[in-house]
Amino acid sequence: MESRMKKYGIIVVAIIFLLFSAMGCGTTGSRVVSNVNTGAETASPVENSEVGTADVKGGGPVESGESGNGQAALTQVEAVKPNEGNAGISEEDAVVIGGVAYKGYKGPVQGEIKYKEGTPAGENSKEYKASGDIDSPYHVDLIVTRDFGHTRMFGETVGLVRDEVGMEVLFRNLDIQTAYGGGFVNAINGLESGYTFFTGADRKKEDWFYWVNGILAPVGVAEYRPQPGDVIWWDYHDWSITMFIPAVIGSYPQPFKNGFWGKNPGTVVMYTGGYEDEALALKRSLEEAGVKQVDAAAFEPEALNAPHKYHILIGPWSELAERSGLIKEVNTKNKLVGVYVKFADGELKGLDFKGKTVSSHQQAGAVFAYASSIGSLYPIWAVTGTDDEGVKMAVDTLLNNPSAIKGYFGAVITKDGVTNVPYIN
Repeated sequence: MESRMKKYGIIVVAIIFLLFSAMGCGTTGSRVVSNVNTGAETASPVENSEVGTADVKGGGPVESGESGNGQAALTQVEAVKPNEGNAGISEEDAVVIGGVAYKGYKGPVQGEIKYKEGTPAGENSKEYKASGDIDSPYHVDLIVTRDFGHTRMFGETVGLVRDEVGMEVLFRNLDIQTAYGGGFVNAINGLESGYTFFTGADRKKEDWFYWVNGILAPVGVAEYRPQPGDVIWWDYHDWSITMFIPAVIGSYPQPFKNGFWGKNPGTVVMYTGGYEDEALALKRSLEEAGVKQVDAAAFEPEALNAPHKYHILIGPWSELAERSGLIKEVNTKNKLVGVYVKFADGELKGLDFKGKTVSSHQQAGAVFAYASSIGSLYPIWAVTGTDDEGVKMAVDTLLNNPSAIKGYFGAVITKDGVTNVPYIN
Protein backbone atom coordinates (compact mmCIF):
# COMPACT_ATOMS: atom_id res chain seq x y z
CA MET A 1 0.00 0.00 0.00
CA GLU A 2 2.82 2.39 0.89
CA SER A 3 4.56 1.83 -2.43
CA ARG A 4 1.26 2.35 -4.25
CA MET A 5 0.73 5.68 -2.44
CA LYS A 6 4.25 6.79 -3.36
CA LYS A 7 3.51 5.89 -6.98
CA TYR A 8 0.32 7.93 -6.93
CA GLY A 9 2.20 10.81 -5.33
CA ILE A 10 4.75 10.81 -8.13
CA ILE A 11 1.97 10.83 -10.73
CA VAL A 12 0.28 13.80 -9.02
CA VAL A 13 3.55 15.76 -8.91
CA ALA A 14 4.16 14.99 -12.58
CA ILE A 15 0.71 16.32 -13.45
CA ILE A 16 1.40 19.52 -11.46
CA PHE A 17 4.68 19.96 -13.34
CA LEU A 18 2.96 19.54 -16.70
CA LEU A 19 0.24 22.00 -15.76
CA PHE A 20 2.75 24.63 -14.76
CA SER A 21 4.82 24.02 -17.86
CA ALA A 22 1.71 24.57 -19.96
CA MET A 23 1.19 27.91 -18.24
CA GLY A 24 4.70 29.04 -19.00
CA CYS A 25 5.95 28.14 -15.53
CA GLY A 26 8.74 25.86 -14.41
CA THR A 27 9.22 23.75 -11.34
CA THR A 28 12.38 23.18 -9.42
CA GLY A 29 12.01 19.56 -8.60
CA SER A 30 9.66 16.86 -7.45
CA ARG A 31 8.54 19.23 -4.68
CA VAL A 32 6.49 22.34 -5.30
CA VAL A 33 9.10 24.55 -3.67
CA SER A 34 12.13 26.33 -5.06
CA ASN A 35 14.52 25.03 -2.46
CA VAL A 36 16.23 22.21 -4.35
CA ASN A 37 19.48 21.12 -5.92
CA THR A 38 18.88 21.31 -9.66
CA GLY A 39 21.92 19.30 -10.58
CA ALA A 40 23.43 22.00 -12.80
CA GLU A 41 26.98 21.12 -13.67
CA THR A 42 28.44 24.48 -14.59
CA ALA A 43 28.94 27.77 -12.82
CA SER A 44 27.38 29.80 -15.60
CA PRO A 45 24.33 31.93 -14.75
CA VAL A 46 20.88 30.83 -15.79
CA GLU A 47 20.15 32.19 -19.24
CA ASN A 48 16.43 31.58 -19.50
CA SER A 49 13.37 31.44 -17.31
CA GLU A 50 12.56 27.78 -17.79
CA VAL A 51 13.66 25.39 -15.09
CA GLY A 52 13.49 21.65 -15.60
CA THR A 53 12.85 18.86 -13.15
CA ALA A 54 15.47 18.65 -10.43
CA ASP A 55 18.22 16.10 -10.62
CA VAL A 56 18.96 15.88 -6.92
CA LYS A 57 22.40 14.45 -6.32
CA GLY A 58 23.88 12.83 -3.29
CA GLY A 59 27.52 12.57 -2.39
CA GLY A 60 29.91 12.34 0.48
CA PRO A 61 32.05 15.02 2.09
CA VAL A 62 34.06 17.08 -0.37
CA GLU A 63 37.79 17.28 0.10
CA SER A 64 39.79 20.44 -0.56
CA GLY A 65 40.48 20.86 -4.26
CA GLU A 66 37.65 18.51 -5.22
CA SER A 67 34.35 19.37 -6.84
CA GLY A 68 31.10 17.71 -5.82
CA ASN A 69 27.38 18.52 -5.57
CA GLY A 70 27.98 21.75 -7.42
CA GLN A 71 30.73 22.84 -5.00
CA ALA A 72 33.45 24.90 -6.63
CA ALA A 73 36.77 23.18 -7.08
CA LEU A 74 38.68 25.01 -4.35
CA THR A 75 42.30 24.71 -5.33
CA GLN A 76 45.54 26.43 -4.40
CA VAL A 77 44.75 26.20 -0.69
CA GLU A 78 47.82 27.02 1.35
CA ALA A 79 48.96 28.83 4.45
CA VAL A 80 49.00 32.62 4.29
CA LYS A 81 52.42 34.03 3.45
CA PRO A 82 53.70 37.41 4.56
CA ASN A 83 52.40 40.30 2.44
CA GLU A 84 49.99 38.00 0.60
CA GLY A 85 46.23 37.76 0.80
CA ASN A 86 44.13 40.47 2.37
CA ALA A 87 45.04 43.39 4.53
CA GLY A 88 43.90 42.85 8.10
CA ILE A 89 43.91 39.05 7.93
CA SER A 90 46.81 37.51 9.85
CA GLU A 91 48.67 34.34 9.00
CA GLU A 92 47.13 32.54 11.93
CA ASP A 93 44.22 30.24 11.10
CA ALA A 94 43.99 31.42 7.48
CA VAL A 95 44.23 29.83 4.06
CA VAL A 96 44.76 31.27 0.61
CA ILE A 97 42.44 30.25 -2.20
CA GLY A 98 43.22 31.67 -5.61
CA GLY A 99 45.47 34.29 -4.02
CA VAL A 100 42.85 35.46 -1.51
CA ALA A 101 43.23 34.90 2.23
CA TYR A 102 40.32 33.64 4.33
CA LYS A 103 40.62 33.48 8.09
CA GLY A 104 38.71 30.78 9.93
CA TYR A 105 37.90 28.85 6.76
CA LYS A 106 37.79 25.11 7.41
CA GLY A 107 37.17 23.90 3.90
CA PRO A 108 33.99 22.96 2.04
CA VAL A 109 31.36 20.96 3.88
CA GLN A 110 28.65 20.53 1.25
CA GLY A 111 27.97 16.89 0.57
CA GLU A 112 27.57 15.94 4.20
CA ILE A 113 24.25 14.21 4.74
CA LYS A 114 23.04 16.46 7.51
CA TYR A 115 19.82 14.68 8.38
CA LYS A 116 18.49 11.34 9.49
CA GLU A 117 15.81 10.07 7.19
CA GLY A 118 12.44 10.29 8.91
CA THR A 119 13.81 12.04 11.98
CA PRO A 120 12.30 15.45 12.77
CA ALA A 121 14.70 18.38 12.99
CA GLY A 122 13.80 18.97 16.61
CA GLU A 123 15.26 15.59 17.56
CA ASN A 124 18.60 15.82 15.80
CA SER A 125 19.24 19.53 15.30
CA LYS A 126 21.72 19.57 18.20
CA GLU A 127 24.07 17.53 16.06
CA TYR A 128 24.11 20.06 13.23
CA LYS A 129 25.52 23.32 14.51
CA ALA A 130 26.89 26.12 12.37
CA SER A 131 30.64 25.82 11.87
CA GLY A 132 31.19 29.57 12.20
CA ASP A 133 31.58 32.60 9.94
CA ILE A 134 34.86 33.47 8.23
CA ASP A 135 36.92 36.62 7.83
CA SER A 136 36.83 37.45 4.13
CA PRO A 137 37.10 40.46 1.82
CA TYR A 138 33.85 39.29 0.20
CA HIS A 139 30.48 39.41 1.90
CA VAL A 140 26.80 38.71 1.42
CA ASP A 141 23.78 39.63 3.50
CA LEU A 142 22.12 36.50 4.90
CA ILE A 143 18.54 36.99 6.05
CA VAL A 144 16.24 34.37 7.57
CA THR A 145 12.58 35.10 8.32
CA ARG A 146 9.31 33.28 8.68
CA ASP A 147 5.66 34.02 7.85
CA PHE A 148 6.27 36.17 4.77
CA GLY A 149 8.93 38.29 6.43
CA HIS A 150 6.89 39.15 9.52
CA THR A 151 9.30 37.47 11.95
CA ARG A 152 13.07 37.78 11.59
CA MET A 153 15.16 34.84 12.78
CA PHE A 154 18.61 35.87 11.53
CA GLY A 155 20.13 38.81 9.72
CA GLU A 156 23.85 39.44 9.33
CA THR A 157 26.51 40.34 6.79
CA VAL A 158 28.70 37.24 6.50
CA GLY A 159 31.89 36.16 4.78
CA LEU A 160 31.99 34.56 1.35
CA VAL A 161 34.56 32.44 -0.46
CA ARG A 162 34.61 33.34 -4.13
CA ASP A 163 32.97 30.75 -6.38
CA GLU A 164 31.58 28.64 -3.55
CA VAL A 165 27.92 27.61 -3.57
CA GLY A 166 25.29 29.10 -1.29
CA MET A 167 24.91 25.94 0.79
CA GLU A 168 28.38 26.57 2.21
CA VAL A 169 27.29 29.99 3.48
CA LEU A 170 24.33 28.37 5.22
CA PHE A 171 26.38 25.60 6.86
CA ARG A 172 28.78 28.14 8.36
CA ASN A 173 26.18 30.50 9.80
CA LEU A 174 23.02 28.50 10.49
CA ASP A 175 22.03 25.15 11.95
CA ILE A 176 21.02 23.36 8.78
CA GLN A 177 19.23 20.07 8.24
CA THR A 178 19.14 18.89 4.63
CA ALA A 179 17.22 16.22 2.76
CA TYR A 180 17.15 14.50 -0.64
CA GLY A 181 20.85 13.69 -0.63
CA GLY A 182 21.98 16.98 0.88
CA GLY A 183 20.72 19.42 -1.75
CA PHE A 184 17.43 20.44 -0.11
CA VAL A 185 17.24 22.68 2.97
CA ASN A 186 14.74 20.92 5.21
CA ALA A 187 15.27 22.91 8.41
CA ILE A 188 16.98 26.11 9.54
CA ASN A 189 17.75 26.60 13.21
CA GLY A 190 15.35 23.82 14.14
CA LEU A 191 12.36 25.06 12.10
CA GLU A 192 11.70 22.27 9.63
CA SER A 193 9.56 21.60 6.61
CA GLY A 194 6.05 20.64 7.56
CA TYR A 195 5.89 18.48 4.46
CA THR A 196 9.04 16.41 3.89
CA PHE A 197 8.99 13.83 6.66
CA PHE A 198 5.29 13.95 7.49
CA THR A 199 2.23 12.13 6.20
CA GLY A 200 -1.52 12.28 6.51
CA ALA A 201 -3.02 14.86 8.86
CA ASP A 202 0.42 15.80 10.17
CA ARG A 203 1.63 16.99 6.76
CA LYS A 204 1.39 20.74 6.16
CA LYS A 205 2.34 22.82 3.14
CA GLU A 206 4.96 24.85 4.96
CA ASP A 207 8.50 25.10 3.65
CA TRP A 208 11.62 27.17 3.19
CA PHE A 209 11.99 29.33 0.06
CA TYR A 210 14.86 31.61 -0.89
CA TRP A 211 15.40 34.73 -2.97
CA VAL A 212 18.63 36.25 -4.22
CA ASN A 213 18.43 40.03 -4.45
CA GLY A 214 14.65 39.79 -4.30
CA ILE A 215 14.35 37.23 -7.11
CA LEU A 216 13.09 33.72 -6.39
CA ALA A 217 16.11 31.61 -7.29
CA PRO A 218 15.42 29.19 -10.16
CA VAL A 219 18.22 26.91 -8.94
CA GLY A 220 18.79 25.21 -5.62
CA VAL A 221 21.13 26.76 -3.08
CA ALA A 222 23.42 23.76 -3.57
CA GLU A 223 24.05 25.09 -7.09
CA TYR A 224 23.78 28.87 -6.79
CA ARG A 225 27.11 30.67 -6.47
CA PRO A 226 26.60 33.94 -4.57
CA GLN A 227 28.28 37.11 -5.75
CA PRO A 228 29.80 39.66 -3.35
CA GLY A 229 27.08 42.04 -2.16
CA ASP A 230 24.20 39.65 -2.81
CA VAL A 231 21.26 39.50 -0.42
CA ILE A 232 20.30 35.88 0.24
CA TRP A 233 16.92 35.75 1.93
CA TRP A 234 15.23 32.64 3.27
CA ASP A 235 11.60 32.65 4.40
CA TYR A 236 9.50 29.87 5.88
CA HIS A 237 5.82 30.11 5.03
CA ASP A 238 2.59 28.45 4.01
CA TRP A 239 2.46 27.63 0.29
CA SER A 240 -0.98 26.06 0.19
CA ILE A 241 -2.41 29.11 -1.63
CA THR A 242 0.57 30.61 -3.43
CA MET A 243 3.07 28.00 -4.56
CA PHE A 244 5.68 30.46 -5.76
CA ILE A 245 6.30 34.15 -5.12
CA PRO A 246 8.63 35.15 -7.97
CA ALA A 247 9.79 38.50 -6.57
CA VAL A 248 9.83 40.49 -3.33
CA ILE A 249 10.79 44.08 -2.51
CA GLY A 250 12.56 43.69 0.83
CA SER A 251 16.13 43.56 -0.53
CA TYR A 252 15.96 47.05 -2.11
CA PRO A 253 18.03 48.49 -3.84
CA GLN A 254 18.44 44.95 -5.10
CA PRO A 255 18.07 43.52 -7.69
CA PHE A 256 18.80 46.79 -9.46
CA LYS A 257 22.31 47.01 -7.98
CA ASN A 258 23.70 43.47 -8.31
CA GLY A 259 21.33 41.71 -10.67
CA PHE A 260 21.28 37.94 -10.46
CA TRP A 261 24.33 35.65 -10.48
CA GLY A 262 26.60 38.52 -11.46
CA LYS A 263 24.53 39.57 -14.47
CA ASN A 264 22.69 42.88 -14.43
CA PRO A 265 20.50 43.66 -17.47
CA GLY A 266 19.93 47.28 -16.42
CA THR A 267 16.90 49.12 -15.05
CA VAL A 268 14.30 51.38 -16.65
CA VAL A 269 12.16 53.65 -14.48
CA MET A 270 8.94 54.15 -16.46
CA TYR A 271 6.45 56.86 -15.59
CA THR A 272 2.95 57.86 -16.62
CA GLY A 273 1.98 61.45 -17.44
CA GLY A 274 3.01 63.99 -14.81
CA TYR A 275 5.53 61.79 -12.98
CA GLU A 276 8.71 62.48 -14.88
CA ASP A 277 10.21 64.42 -11.96
CA GLU A 278 9.56 61.52 -9.58
CA ALA A 279 11.12 59.09 -12.04
CA LEU A 280 14.25 61.21 -12.44
CA ALA A 281 14.53 61.57 -8.67
CA LEU A 282 14.30 57.79 -8.24
CA LYS A 283 16.89 57.33 -10.99
CA ARG A 284 19.31 59.62 -9.15
CA SER A 285 18.60 57.86 -5.87
CA LEU A 286 19.37 54.46 -7.39
CA GLU A 287 22.60 55.77 -8.89
CA GLU A 288 23.64 57.12 -5.49
CA ALA A 289 22.96 53.64 -4.07
CA GLY A 290 25.40 52.12 -6.56
CA VAL A 291 23.09 51.15 -9.43
CA LYS A 292 25.13 51.66 -12.59
CA GLN A 293 22.66 51.02 -15.41
CA VAL A 294 19.42 52.94 -14.92
CA ASP A 295 17.35 55.04 -17.30
CA ALA A 296 14.07 56.94 -17.08
CA ALA A 297 11.46 56.81 -19.83
CA ALA A 298 7.77 57.37 -20.48
CA PHE A 299 5.58 54.35 -19.83
CA GLU A 300 5.60 51.86 -22.71
CA PRO A 301 3.29 48.92 -21.91
CA GLU A 302 4.71 46.79 -24.74
CA ALA A 303 8.09 46.67 -23.01
CA LEU A 304 6.56 44.57 -20.23
CA ASN A 305 5.39 41.73 -22.44
CA ALA A 306 8.84 40.12 -22.77
CA PRO A 307 11.10 42.15 -20.50
CA HIS A 308 14.86 41.86 -20.75
CA LYS A 309 15.54 44.54 -18.17
CA TYR A 310 14.24 45.40 -14.74
CA HIS A 311 11.33 47.84 -14.80
CA ILE A 312 10.01 50.18 -12.13
CA LEU A 313 6.61 51.65 -12.95
CA ILE A 314 5.53 54.95 -11.42
CA GLY A 315 1.96 56.18 -11.75
CA PRO A 316 -1.61 55.85 -10.45
CA TRP A 317 -2.94 52.32 -10.61
CA SER A 318 -5.91 53.37 -12.75
CA GLU A 319 -3.66 54.67 -15.53
CA LEU A 320 -1.19 51.78 -15.39
CA ALA A 321 -4.01 49.22 -15.59
CA GLU A 322 -5.85 51.11 -18.31
CA ARG A 323 -2.82 51.11 -20.57
CA SER A 324 -1.45 47.64 -19.79
CA GLY A 325 -3.42 44.41 -19.95
CA LEU A 326 -0.63 42.68 -18.04
CA ILE A 327 -0.85 45.09 -15.12
CA LYS A 328 -4.62 44.85 -15.14
CA GLU A 329 -4.35 41.07 -14.99
CA VAL A 330 -2.09 41.22 -11.93
CA ASN A 331 -4.94 42.91 -10.09
CA THR A 332 -7.20 39.89 -10.70
CA LYS A 333 -4.67 37.13 -10.03
CA ASN A 334 -3.14 38.74 -6.93
CA LYS A 335 -2.43 35.88 -4.51
CA LEU A 336 -1.78 33.44 -7.35
CA VAL A 337 1.21 35.46 -8.52
CA GLY A 338 2.43 36.60 -5.12
CA VAL A 339 0.90 40.10 -5.14
CA TYR A 340 -0.96 41.02 -1.97
CA VAL A 341 -2.61 44.32 -2.83
CA LYS A 342 -5.77 44.85 -4.82
CA PHE A 343 -7.26 47.99 -6.31
CA ALA A 344 -11.07 47.94 -6.34
CA ASP A 345 -13.95 50.36 -5.80
CA GLY A 346 -11.58 53.31 -5.70
CA GLU A 347 -9.65 51.81 -2.78
CA LEU A 348 -6.41 50.00 -2.17
CA LYS A 349 -6.94 46.77 -0.27
CA GLY A 350 -4.24 44.97 1.69
CA LEU A 351 -4.57 41.17 1.53
CA ASP A 352 -3.57 38.26 3.71
CA PHE A 353 -1.72 35.30 2.25
CA LYS A 354 -5.04 33.64 1.41
CA GLY A 355 -6.06 36.63 -0.70
CA LYS A 356 -8.66 37.96 1.74
CA THR A 357 -9.00 41.69 2.33
CA VAL A 358 -7.68 42.78 5.72
CA SER A 359 -7.42 46.55 5.24
CA SER A 360 -9.01 49.08 2.88
CA HIS A 361 -7.72 52.57 2.12
CA GLN A 362 -9.29 55.36 0.11
CA GLN A 363 -5.92 57.05 -0.23
CA ALA A 364 -2.75 54.95 -0.14
CA GLY A 365 0.33 53.92 -2.06
CA ALA A 366 1.81 50.51 -2.75
CA VAL A 367 5.15 49.05 -3.71
CA PHE A 368 5.23 45.48 -4.94
CA ALA A 369 7.12 43.25 -7.35
CA TYR A 370 5.76 40.93 -10.00
CA ALA A 371 7.36 38.50 -12.45
CA SER A 372 5.81 37.01 -15.54
CA SER A 373 6.59 33.40 -14.67
CA ILE A 374 8.23 31.12 -12.15
CA GLY A 375 11.97 31.37 -12.73
CA SER A 376 11.78 34.75 -14.45
CA LEU A 377 14.86 36.85 -13.77
CA TYR A 378 13.29 40.16 -14.83
CA PRO A 379 10.82 41.35 -12.18
CA ILE A 380 8.57 44.34 -12.67
CA TRP A 381 8.14 46.70 -9.73
CA ALA A 382 5.07 48.89 -9.28
CA VAL A 383 5.32 52.13 -7.31
CA THR A 384 1.73 53.16 -7.46
CA GLY A 385 -1.32 54.32 -5.55
CA THR A 386 -4.98 55.18 -5.49
CA ASP A 387 -4.32 58.74 -6.65
CA ASP A 388 -1.59 61.34 -6.97
CA GLU A 389 -1.07 61.54 -3.23
CA GLY A 390 -0.83 57.77 -2.94
CA VAL A 391 1.80 57.58 -5.68
CA LYS A 392 3.85 60.32 -4.06
CA MET A 393 3.79 58.50 -0.69
CA ALA A 394 5.07 55.36 -2.40
CA VAL A 395 7.83 57.23 -4.26
CA ASP A 396 8.81 59.13 -1.13
CA THR A 397 9.28 55.84 0.74
CA LEU A 398 11.87 54.66 -1.77
CA LEU A 399 13.57 58.06 -1.91
CA ASN A 400 13.68 59.02 1.74
CA ASN A 401 12.87 55.97 3.81
CA PRO A 402 13.91 52.82 1.90
CA SER A 403 14.71 50.98 5.14
CA ALA A 404 10.96 50.99 5.83
CA ILE A 405 10.46 48.18 3.30
CA LYS A 406 13.45 46.08 4.35
CA GLY A 407 12.39 42.46 4.71
CA TYR A 408 8.93 43.16 3.26
CA PHE A 409 7.29 41.03 0.59
CA GLY A 410 5.17 43.98 -0.53
CA ALA A 411 4.16 47.27 1.05
CA VAL A 412 1.02 49.31 1.63
CA ILE A 413 1.86 52.95 2.41
CA THR A 414 -0.51 55.30 4.17
CA LYS A 415 -0.13 58.44 6.25
CA ASP A 416 0.07 56.12 9.26
CA GLY A 417 3.14 54.29 7.98
CA VAL A 418 4.36 51.35 5.89
CA THR A 419 2.84 47.87 6.29
CA ASN A 420 4.20 44.52 5.12
CA VAL A 421 1.84 42.44 3.02
CA PRO A 422 0.63 39.77 2.94
CA TYR A 423 -0.91 39.96 6.37
CA ILE A 424 -0.77 36.74 8.38
CA ASN A 425 -3.47 35.23 10.52
